[in-house]
Amino acid sequence: MTLFAASFVWLAAAMLAVWALRARWRSLVTAGCVLTAAALVAATAVDVIASGTTVSVTLGPLAILGPLVLVLSPLRALFMLITAIVFAASIAFAVRDAEGYPPARAALFITLVALLFAAMLAVFAAGDIVGFVFAWEIMSLALWGLVSFDQRRAQTRRAGLVTIALSEAGALAGLAGLLVLAAAAGSPRFADIAQAVPQLPAPVLWSGFALTFFGFGVKTGIMPVNVWMAEAYAAAPRSVTPLFSGATLNLGVFALWIIDAPLAAHATWMALIVLTTGALTALLGIVYALVARDLTRLLTHSSIENLGIVVAALGAGFAFIALGKPALGGIALIAGLYHMLNHSMFKTLLFLGAGAIDAATGTREMDRLGGLARRLPLLGTLFLIGTLAIAALPPLNGFVSEWLTLQALLRVVEIPAVPIRIAFAISGALLALAVGLAVTCFTMLAGSTLLGLPRSAQAAKPVRLATLTAVVPMTILAAICLSLGVLATGVIPILSTLAQPLAGVDTTAALVPAFFQFSPAAPHGVNPDLVHALTPLGAQLGRDIIPLRGLIVLHSGTGTPVVFAMSAALTFAVLGFILALVWLAARAWRRRAVVRRRAWEAGLYRLYPEMSYTASAFAAPVRVVFDRLLRPVVSEQTERHGAFTTAIHRRLEIVHVVDRLTLTPLIGWAHRVAALLARMHHGRVTFYASYVLAVLIGALVIARAALG
Repeated sequence: MTLFAASFVWLAAAMLAVWALRARWRSLVTAGCVLTAAALVAATAVDVIASGTTVSVTLGPLAILGPLVLVLSPLRALFMLITAIVFAASIAFAVRDAEGYPPARAALFITLVALLFAAMLAVFAAGDIVGFVFAWEIMSLALWGLVSFDQRRAQTRRAGLVTIALSEAGALAGLAGLLVLAAAAGSPRFADIAQAVPQLPAPVLWSGFALTFFGFGVKTGIMPVNVWMAEAYAAAPRSVTPLFSGATLNLGVFALWIIDAPLAAHATWMALIVLTTGALTALLGIVYALVARDLTRLLTHSSIENLGIVVAALGAGFAFIALGKPALGGIALIAGLYHMLNHSMFKTLLFLGAGAIDAATGTREMDRLGGLARRLPLLGTLFLIGTLAIAALPPLNGFVSEWLTLQALLRVVEIPAVPIRIAFAISGALLALAVGLAVTCFTMLAGSTLLGLPRSAQAAKPVRLATLTAVVPMTILAAICLSLGVLATGVIPILSTLAQPLAGVDTTAALVPAFFQFSPAAPHGVNPDLVHALTPLGAQLGRDIIPLRGLIVLHSGTGTPVVFAMSAALTFAVLGFILALVWLAARAWRRRAVVRRRAWEAGLYRLYPEMSYTASAFAAPVRVVFDRLLRPVVSEQTERHGAFTTAIHRRLEIVHVVDRLTLTPLIGWAHRVAALLARMHHGRVTFYASYVLAVLIGALVIARAALG
């Protein structure tokens, strides 16, 4: 707890230094203070996770607020560790980007970043309602300040207003739900509320769940409260979008686990709402990502998709626990935590890459990019690794967590209730479709951005070398993505320990049996048939080399030795062997006499950028398939010269389905009411007096009826 408290001191020092020091030293000192704070948080988190202990401290009583409870548990430490890694990877790029502002604006920008970091840590450490809501509000204000930082653009002002409006509405709804639960439980502490859940009446549970799930879910981006995200991320400075996607989205997941998990783990239908909401969010998120042309908007909608997968996995875990299958629930919870961790890593990598591309070319529109892999090879390679990870291709980390999620949903066959099976089947189909579309989406992203020919003067001009403040952290994050995929059998036992307090059982042995500790004389609880079945797949490979339980991740059943099994480590080894074999064969072939001739170009003397595939052309089939959902609106502008039409410009605009079904009708209704009220203001005093008289008579009639 001492190191954790010291991290706030270093963040306060960063806020002071950015205002007190000269520009020559400000960036270096500020980045150093934030990195030190992140290192202290990471050290504290690792220690808490390794020790498995929970520390609770009560501060106060404070004036008005009362006593504040701070809690450090292994699960909370995971969220803190992820946040520390994301801020440590992004702070150098943010500080460098801030140098483009005037001194006072730059200082304000870095202050907001440090304040956001401190507020997030306070949210994760809050043990009661007062501290949680207080820190949540500070975080929301810092987030709004960063979104609306560039007030010169109307788009930014609009995005800032939408962000603060939905954030405050969600916070008020969440606070109302927390107060309902706290009043029924007789305590504002989260631990006491969770302990009192079995005794609380159903109306209290349902009202508290609905208000907190959708209220705090604003930060997670679940449907239908995610309409602010695309506008906010696109309007925010490019250097803070890695913080938004990699760190702040996890706040909603944390609220879901701390507040709603105890409720949904005792009520199956609550858990199914979480599951289906997550699955629907994932599908809609990736559909809108596919039709986005702006690089930041595509990555933002992809974040919605990935957080939908996380929420769906957690909902499946809650449902299994409520149905009396704690082992299956633990597996699904591990999948959800694993994917949250993976998303933070590869999405921070991708947003840093998008920011570096924007800095190098001056555009984020994918139809105007192309050919960056040749001119920025290191940046292009790291960005490609991020796209492969988020597309869930082995052996990178996205593959492991999405595989675990889908396999966990398939285990619903062990539940006899037909409605439960139907809900799981529909959710699984939606998630499978979302995963398939994600591969298409990021194939489009890599192809239109990194490959082909430059499709604009901005992309064709000589670009500067990618800044080290983006490339160095991207290299570290790429290594983490590979490690989380290859070493999955080392990560799963840690996450299983974190999920055990909620699931009630440790599911490590069910996913990663201790193959290397197996012997016929002392099997240590490992099924000999299981070991025999998996040995040909490489279960015993490396038992004297690597300090892990094994290399195989599986779902073991009760009647058969193996249900599903895979190994990202063995996949990586096989792919590495094949690539090395191809490289050696190519080198050997080049030593022979090779006749070089010009490639056939289909009769064309020169390839033009207009001939290459753009992101719009690649995603056209998806727009056709989902046309009834997207309902694009085509606006046309005609240019004339005299009697002749010289040009016709068509612009495709897609309105989000939530906007179309909820916000747009509400805005139209408000306009009609405003127009009606405007007609009443015609400037005649006699009419105003008649309005007052009519209201007075109506009030008297109502009072008379009420009094009998």
